[in-house]
Amino acid sequence: MREASVEWGALHRRCAVGVVAGVAVLGAAAVPVVWAGSQDLPGDRRWWLVACGVALLAAVGASLPLLRQISTTDYVASFVALVLLLVLALGSVFAAAQAAAGVRTRLHEPRSVVATVTACRTTGRRLDDQDHGRDIYGCTYRWSVDGREFSEERPTEELYPDGHETRVWLDHGRMITGRPSLLAIPFWAVLALVGLLGAVRFSAFLAWKARAAGLLGQ
Repeated sequence: MREASVEWGALHRRCAVGVVAGVAVLGAAAVPVVWAGSQDLPGDRRWWLVACGVALLAAVGASLPLLRQISTTDYVASFVALVLLLVLALGSVFAAAQAAAGVRTRLHEPRSVVATVTACRTTGRRLDDQDHGRDIYGCTYRWSVDGREFSEERPTEELYPDGHETRVWLDHGRMITGRPSLLAIPFWAVLALVGLLGAVRFSAFLAWKARAAGLLGQ
């Protein structure tokens, strides 16, 4: 940021407001995308993504006049700060969605059906805590509800033989292979609260820095 003694023009102040508005709209439009995407909820989210793109372009466009007044380093630092703010805010949304899903599943017994596991295969490898390579598996679950057949591929702990039967739960059209533990609910709730508080504190800090620099007024 520039020193507070530097006088910003009216155009720069309007551009700063435009950047703030663009980032706010981008975050608001991304909330339903993150929430629905984290829960595998059906629906068309293209218009939300379009709104995110338009808001991003508007914020970047509004910031260009500011780039002519500050160094590239300060510009990049401000951009990184806004990205971190969005990560904190949307991370809290993701955690809140997980906590809400856990509460919903615990309070309302979802419908369960028997699914047949087929087409299991190795999908990749990962390193465990001892840096030992472990295979990652995936299987196709097939089940029937009210005479309709459904299938979905999910990661598994082992390679099951074709025809292996297991019980799955159906939560608003989303298949889950195991019910969440009680510990998962407070874990995600605490993460959501920490992310929210972090986003609020960080946004207040950025606003203070902008005011101290004279960009958003004293």
